[in-house]
Amino acid sequence: MAEKAERECAAQVATLQVRLADAERSCVDLQRYLGEYQNMFQQRASAGIGVGGMRDYQTFIARLSEGVRQQQVATEQLRAECARARARWVDAAVRKSAVGKLIANVHAEVQKIEDRRSQIETDEYAQRLGGVR
Repeated sequence: MAEKAERECAAQVATLQVRLADAERSCVDLQRYLGEYQNMFQQRASAGIGVGGMRDYQTFIARLSEGVRQQQVATEQLRAECARARARWVDAAVRKSAVGKLIANVHAEVQKIEDRRSQIETDEYAQRLGGVR
């Protein structure tokens, strides 16, 4: 059971890391696109642009900036979720190790009991043999 929990936690970390990498890529792409669009706006504004065109650029840049901000928030949330998942994975690995040690200790104790019982039987048998002579 502890092993299964540890595997599930590891799989969740892997899934979240993929999602985080995708979110980071999207964030970088959006930021690059925003920068390109701002440069385009500056070039057109310096070359002369109408009021309607300027308003359209500014509206689009504002929307794109909001999209970048939202993507950054989503990326940070995924980063935090990934960190929490890693912590759960570490906890699960520690539990798995502790359970494994506990099982090994129980097996060792059972073996000691069996060895003692076997020794007692052997001693009793030897005493009976010694008493028969």
